[in-house]
Amino acid sequence: MDLTVYGIALLPVIIGVVHLFKMFGFPARFLPLLSIGIGIVMSYIYVEPENLKKAFLIGLWLGLCATGMHSGFKHTMNGANSKGQNSEEDKPS
Repeated sequence: MDLTVYGIALLPVIIGVVHLFKMFGFPARFLPLLSIGIGIVMSYIYVEPENLKKAFLIGLWLGLCATGMHSGFKHTMNGANSKGQNSEEDKPS
């Protein structure tokens, strides 16, 4: 699998498009599937337009990576926020 810089650069684009769908009320439980679908379509258009099988595998990989990056960032930020809130509550007044 020959993934160039252009393919990896699609990760933030996929995350952004999925976030737009989320803002417009797309059900949250289907966002990972949407991410994979967008990854496959973008991979076919931009990375491997001449090879459908390769585009499918790269798109699947891009969609799963975008989902993992978004989830990891969200959990890290929520963990940092809740940790910060707990430490403020634990301080004596």
